[in-house]
Amino acid sequence: MFKAQLLVQYTAAAVKMPAELFFSDIGMQQVQGIVSDMPFFLQLFMAMFAADLFQYSIHRLFHGNKFLWRFHAIHHSIKQVDWIAGSRLHLVDIFITRSISYIPLYVLGFSTEVFYVYLVIVSIQAVTVHANTRIEFGFLKYFLVTPQYHHWHHSKDAKTHNKNFAVHFTFIDRLFGTYYLPEDEWPEEMGLEDEKFPKGYFNQTIYPFLKDPKVSSPRNPSTR
Repeated sequence: MFKAQLLVQYTAAAVKMPAELFFSDIGMQQVQGIVSDMPFFLQLFMAMFAADLFQYSIHRLFHGNKFLWRFHAIHHSIKQVDWIAGSRLHLVDIFITRSISYIPLYVLGFSTEVFYVYLVIVSIQAVTVHANTRIEFGFLKYFLVTPQYHHWHHSKDAKTHNKNFAVHFTFIDRLFGTYYLPEDEWPEEMGLEDEKFPKGYFNQTIYPFLKDPKVSSPRNPSTR
């Protein structure tokens, strides 16, 4: 699964030029020119924000759609978070989520340097937010997605259902009413209430195509 994550990042870089050519004739040239002329760090912030908005939307859809949840539930079946947990994802989940997230990066005309720095950031943050650590990151946790923030997304606690979908900025969850971060608290348990996935990478890869895992989504308890 970790190799699958690397493959997706490589694919995103490899298709950058053809994707930009594909989107170059959609009447966005003026916007692309304005964006590409912006200072590097402003572009980087905008790239992270735009990608996070798209990622937030598809992430929330994976939780709300019963069929898509079959694939995303594999990620939420982890009972202990660690740095590799961010790569424990079904291939369908990885490719759909990343493809949607990268659309604004291709469309809006961000510079090549910003694009590649973003790939590094999203890879590092995926590892960091799943890390088995109790570091709270001070005031940054109110602005950036941190381990504490994302751990609540994986909690069994019912009051965290449909919370903390953002991958970079916590204010996106605030914007859509899905923000949850109790002061100095961490979830006691992770995972799903009724996990019924087979063991083994290959079995878990084909299982969602064949059967509903019959688990209660931690974001939609009534979905069975």
